[in-house]
Amino acid sequence: MESVDKEKIGVIGHSLGGHNSLFVAAFDERIKAVITSCGFTSFPRYYNGNIKGWTSDRYMPRLATVYKLKTEYVPFDFPEILGTIAPRALFINAPMEDSNFEVVGVKECVAAAQGVFSLMNSRTGLQAYYPECKHDFPNEIRRIAYDWLTKAFEN
Repeated sequence: MESVDKEKIGVIGHSLGGHNSLFVAAFDERIKAVITSCGFTSFPRYYNGNIKGWTSDRYMPRLATVYKLKTEYVPFDFPEILGTIAPRALFINAPMEDSNFEVVGVKECVAAAQGVFSLMNSRTGLQAYYPECKHDFPNEIRRIAYDWLTKAFEN
C-alpha cells in the first residue's frame, strides 16, 4: 500500500499476542519496533519448566514432538529471540505478579539480551517495565509504550 511507511512498521501484542509479536519481529526485519506485554519468560521459568502450554499441533509443535517437552533440548530460549530483534526497538511490559510468565525469567532474558543490543549499537534499545500487577497491560504502561513507540520512529 502506498499509505504505509515501510520504515515505520511496528507490532504490539499482549499475552499470546505479546509472544507472537516477538516471533514475527524475529523473522521479519521490516518490523522496526516491538511492544510485547506479558509475552514470555525463559523456558525453565515457565511453570517450572513445564512447557506443554507452549505447544499444540498448530503452535510450536516441535517442542513436544522433537524436543520431548524438555527445556534442555530446545536449541533456543527467549534471550536469543530478543537478541534477533536488535538493533531494532523493543519494549517489554512484564508485570511482577504475572502467574503465566515468571518475572524472574523475564529479567534474566532481558539481562542476557542487553549485551546484544549494546553490541549492535541499538539507538532505541531494549526497554523493560515491571509494574506491580498481574497478567495485564495497565493503562499507565500502555501510555508509556505508545509514547515510546512514537519516539522509536523519530529521525
